[in-house]
Amino acid sequence: MKVTIDGRELEVENGTTILQAAQKVGVEIPTFCYHPGLSAPANCRMCLVNTNKAPKLLPACYATCMDGMEVKTNDEKTLRTRKSTLEFILLHHPVDCPICDQAGECVLQDNYFAHSAQPSRTFTRKNHKPKATPIGKNVILDAERCIVCTRCVRFCDEVSKTNELQVVNRGERSFVTTFPGRALDNDYATNTVDICPVGALTSRDFRFKMRVWFLKSVSSICSGCSKGCNITLDHGGGTTQRYRPRENQDVNRWWMCDPGRLSYKQFQESRLTDAQIDGVVHPVREAVGAAARRLRSAGDPSKVAIVPSLLMSNEDAIALAVLTKRAGFGAWYIGGRAPGKEDDLLQKADKNPNRAGVLAVAKAFGIDTHPLASLATAGAAGVLWFGHEHAADAKVLAAVQQLPRVVVVSNASEWTTGASVLLPSRTFEECSGTWISVDGRLQRFAAGPDAKGASVAMWDLCFRLLRALGVMDVMPPASPDQVVAEHGQVVPELSAMPPALPPAPGRPDQLRKARAA
Repeated sequence: MKVTIDGRELEVENGTTILQAAQKVGVEIPTFCYHPGLSAPANCRMCLVNTNKAPKLLPACYATCMDGMEVKTNDEKTLRTRKSTLEFILLHHPVDCPICDQAGECVLQDNYFAHSAQPSRTFTRKNHKPKATPIGKNVILDAERCIVCTRCVRFCDEVSKTNELQVVNRGERSFVTTFPGRALDNDYATNTVDICPVGALTSRDFRFKMRVWFLKSVSSICSGCSKGCNITLDHGGGTTQRYRPRENQDVNRWWMCDPGRLSYKQFQESRLTDAQIDGVVHPVREAVGAAARRLRSAGDPSKVAIVPSLLMSNEDAIALAVLTKRAGFGAWYIGGRAPGKEDDLLQKADKNPNRAGVLAVAKAFGIDTHPLASLATAGAAGVLWFGHEHAADAKVLAAVQQLPRVVVVSNASEWTTGASVLLPSRTFEECSGTWISVDGRLQRFAAGPDAKGASVAMWDLCFRLLRALGVMDVMPPASPDQVVAEHGQVVPELSAMPPALPPAPGRPDQLRKARAA
């Protein structure tokens, strides 16, 4: 059927809503209650538009197109209605913007500036409702700011299917809260904060941590499990401040779980930023030389066991494979995080983001792999250890602590205690690279905050060790992509590298400034 929107004609399929048709031709229609991942109740009335098929304005998020329909989104009647709708929504809304943690990424602010920007005519006292009320371990409710769009209620009903939220009271005193005796404690609760168009629901973790206009954002991947959920990593002040879900319809749609959302904290605990030799801080160059000497002291290089990190990128794994083969080191012992919770939505039991990638690289290079538990009886004469995240029993720990041990790690753990040489590595947040998810999907992540202290990328440390061992006298690759280009052709899973990442999705305040410019 043919539809005309603001003078632009297009063809759409039966069942297409006016809002969807407008998006196809780049016409912006403001909304509050609409979200593409939820049902459309059309209760906020912000998307009302004028058509030639109805005597009254129609909600664009709900009304479907008709053949020959002419839609006007910027005529006088529609603009006047938008202003009236905003005035109605703001009638009892508190003027909390200077202290509201949602300021800078508030849809109500953006719609007000874009479609109203007129002084208030209200002289009556505003309603007062519960403020700053914890309704779950990760979410705070400010009921005065709630505009009853019901996005959060629909999320709990339709996505998490946990049904904790409801609308209470009637008319101007309505707001969203939990059912009596229940808390918003499902594993996806903080998604309600992401989709809340105002400051009614805020994250207890990020609340008042940093104003959003001081944040920088990059496109990344969640490291919480092997699902590979796409995220936006927001960093400021030299460190990661939060993760947010980034839309990918093939992986996580618009959502992410709360354990994954909070997983950035593990990379900020007990951070190691200096190289150490026998517990004494040294420059990285000296520590790399000492590491090479300790590994050579094992005698037979095939008796040097390698423990790769399942957080390392494919590029790191390729560099480690090159080091293993050229130095003649032994097998890889695969550990990683212990299995955890799995559900039918996003969470996977395997909590290691790149197990598939590390195993694919080992197979392509012809490297034997064994479970980490078997290292206790492997008869190794030395260990080259990567990562802090490995879960293993006391027997493995005791066996490893008796051997010359070079540890490449970003955070301290029981595995770093008593290490012969410690080499500080960057976290995945500080590097660019690729992972392979449990579904076999190859995905890129971008570098976010700057590297801490003297830390170096794992792939770079591997090539430095090669040079220190005297088995490679050429300059190492200059970037992770070059590692793949020069050494990763043998890995079939990396034969078709994904394209460069798109820019991180802009925050509402950035988008508003761009539109104004």
